[in-house]
Amino acid sequence: MLECVSFKSSTPTTNSSPLPPPSHSHSEGNSAEEFEEDTSATSPNVSGEFHRALEAHSYNEIRSMVQAPPQVHHIDDEDSHHRHVLSQVLQPDSHSVHEALAKAKPKSNLTRLVSTYFYHSETASDFCLRLSRSVHRARHLYAPLSDLLAVLPASAPPLSQPQCDRAYELFLQFDREENPFALSRLHRLRDDFSDLKRDIQRDLRKCHSRIRLFRHSAAGCALCFVAVAAGTVVVASIVFVHAVVGFSALSAAPFCVTRQKRRELARLKQLEAVENGTLVVNDINTIDSLVDRLQTAVEGDKAFVRFALDRGRERHPIQEVLNQLRKNQPVLEHLLGDLEQHIYFCFYSVNMARYALLKAICSHQTP
Repeated sequence: MLECVSFKSSTPTTNSSPLPPPSHSHSEGNSAEEFEEDTSATSPNVSGEFHRALEAHSYNEIRSMVQAPPQVHHIDDEDSHHRHVLSQVLQPDSHSVHEALAKAKPKSNLTRLVSTYFYHSETASDFCLRLSRSVHRARHLYAPLSDLLAVLPASAPPLSQPQCDRAYELFLQFDREENPFALSRLHRLRDDFSDLKRDIQRDLRKCHSRIRLFRHSAAGCALCFVAVAAGTVVVASIVFVHAVVGFSALSAAPFCVTRQKRRELARLKQLEAVENGTLVVNDINTIDSLVDRLQTAVEGDKAFVRFALDRGRERHPIQEVLNQLRKNQPVLEHLLGDLEQHIYFCFYSVNMARYALLKAICSHQTP
């Protein structure tokens, strides 16, 4: 069974290393003997730590950290800022997870599944943080055109030549910039979580089967104790026989509920926690759909802009494209807002699942 560690604060150090990719070997070592129990350790006040962490690291705090303006001047600063924000947003952080898995047997199937979940959840948070930067770049891309549309009334007379020249220059600038959502695809991440969920459900079925077997064995063991006790006291008085039989039946159960069964029950709780963590794939599917719609919307606006650019500085095409961009603007902003909200909620869901998994590890550390 996996070991417990104390929870870190919500502001971990920025130099915590990311989790290494999990092993992709699908070991079938599913016996209860794979998991060692630390009988000398005692569980901390996990519930209090868990709730305090959630209260300190709420949805609004995540949004504030992600939206904080970066102080960057070149690409190295931007990468450093990204790692810093990720270390603040992702909880429990990588260092805490490494400590939790440090004493686990590296070849056990449970350790592999838990490690894989933590790796995928960190990858999801990293991707969501990059997507939030894409939202920022999209707003930056549209800002000059939005400013121009703000000073041009919707029912304005034909554009003046200076206005046409200004719009043409902004079109050139808009056309040169890449689509912020061109490479933002979550298909691989979604498939990773789906594969993990399939492996977990397979192990859950095996775990339930073993627990049922332990229950049947315990019942048979108790009957054997009763039979032996009854046979050994057959020459005694009726009252003495009843007393011995009752005592033997009661004392048989603790010996029949073996250490292996306790390990399996603890393992079951951890597998269930990992399975619940894979539900984040629903958030990923929603985000992927929004990203696809945003990519299509930006490409559509780029096509309109290129239509005007192909006709030079002609007033009528420029006027028509500006009118179309004005119509598309509210839809684009609504999609960007929706994507932001789902990104923040995905961060929050990932953190909830990571805390719940560590809580399951801690809660079942002591037999």
